Amino acid sequence: MTHWIRRALPHHEETNVVFFRGLPLDTLVRGLLDQQRMPLAYGTGADWGLVMHDMFSWENGDYDLADYGRLCRDGGELAVFVTEPCRPKAHMPSFQYYRDGSLITGFSFETLYYRAGQEPDLLLPALTAAQLTGPTAEVDREDDEERTVRAISEFFSLPELELP
Repeated sequence: MTHWIRRALPHHEETNVVFFRGLPLDTLVRGLLDQQRMPLAYGTGADWGLVMHDMFSWENGDYDLADYGRLCRDGGELAVFVTEPCRPKAHMPSFQYYRDGSLITGFSFETLYYRAGQEPDLLLPALTAAQLTGPTAEVDREDDEERTVRAISEFFSLPELELP
């Protein structure tokens, strides 16, 4: 299996993977389009839905991340994976979790110990149990990115994302 955190969609580099709940798919898609982020794929499920979109705006020179807080106000939740924020510079993926328009927790996969948001340690028990942080951490393994995604996905009960 090729894990999607390394390349979410074939023939598309720099794709963000956004799991959502508590808001309609069309609201999220319209919000992404308003921010000039092209949705590339989507799906809905029993609990979480999914949208994949171009990381960057189609407007030349806009390299900021989408304003996800603006997209999930009033009961919405977003679990955002930035799959390859800068492939040529070899930066690792990052993760942000938003609820009701606020960043609850977020971190880069290269610095799991440096977390941000209203509840920066929300995922700390899951990351520690996966031996990604803490005294028994096994870091610098070839599967660190996949283990991080698995820990996050299990914590939030995100659906399995299988890609060819």
